[in-house]
Amino acid sequence: MPFRQLQGPFRNGTGGHGRTRETAPFYRFLQLERQRRMTMRNLVVKQVDAFTTRPFGGNPAGIITNGDGLRPEEMMNIAGEMNLSETAIVTLPESLDTDFRIRFFTPSEEVDLSGHVLIAATWALLEEGRIQVSDGITTVNMGTNAGRIAVDLLFYSTDSPETGSDRVALKNGLACGELHRIMMHQSIKNFYPADIPASEIADILGIDVSEITGTGLPMEIVSTGLDQLMVPVKSRETILSLNPDLIKLGLSNRKNNIHTNHIFSTDTFSEDCVSYARHFAPAVGMWEDPGTGTAAAGLGNYLLRHGIVTSGEMIMEQGNDRSSLARILV
Repeated sequence: MPFRQLQGPFRNGTGGHGRTRETAPFYRFLQLERQRRMTMRNLVVKQVDAFTTRPFGGNPAGIITNGDGLRPEEMMNIAGEMNLSETAIVTLPESLDTDFRIRFFTPSEEVDLSGHVLIAATWALLEEGRIQVSDGITTVNMGTNAGRIAVDLLFYSTDSPETGSDRVALKNGLACGELHRIMMHQSIKNFYPADIPASEIADILGIDVSEITGTGLPMEIVSTGLDQLMVPVKSRETILSLNPDLIKLGLSNRKNNIHTNHIFSTDTFSEDCVSYARHFAPAVGMWEDPGTGTAAAGLGNYLLRHGIVTSGEMIMEQGNDRSSLARILV
């Protein structure tokens, strides 16, 4: 069944050592949940498609909400079997200041954080009644390898809930109403110029270097828990038609201690969007990610610092299929 939810503001602030820290965002997305039963302990694996208004679009996430007792190698094997960009394993909390513990796995390794998967896991827990909400904002604290992440849920009770453009109907036995937002707070932990020649990245991407240098914007590494290379490109069509050498990109990333790559342009397909992007992460075992919450937060920070946008809401589109682009509200 389809669900749509999540939008909200991007708030700006300052952190220690003169580095910008930003609290990001709400993500609007449509969820389509499918369940597959696994023979191991009869685990239920949910698949939730994030950042889309169409079934089978956006970014699918694998979710296991009852992962207590699983060994790390079993978690890794499950993620490999799912073969999605990332899979979340939810367990009981390990500290008194969190409500759940969530670990994130690509098909080949564990990563510290995934924005779209964290939000998808929050929905899965809410749907099962393991998160109790009341009218207004309910805050849940998730323990991750990147630290404690606060997640806010905006809910209003109603006897006849409906799913619409800005809300999703919720009936879980404990609550009946409409969920309007899930807000995930992210901090920009670091940002700095990328010490990589633009010509090297252009060669790997298979484009002319002028597509990068002609933007007048720098390549930077921005971290929200993962170190992500921001690569500006002039044309949306250039990005849409990218066919990068992902083996070379993975080698370059490992050499430069980069986790993922966000190739973006301010030349967008939709007039209400501030950017269009594709996201590649071969160094962490993921060829392409169709909708990336952590990178959207990092790009929001980048665009604000370089004066491309002013503070406020930003809609970002992402993906390699123009007919089903993910839309992420930051």
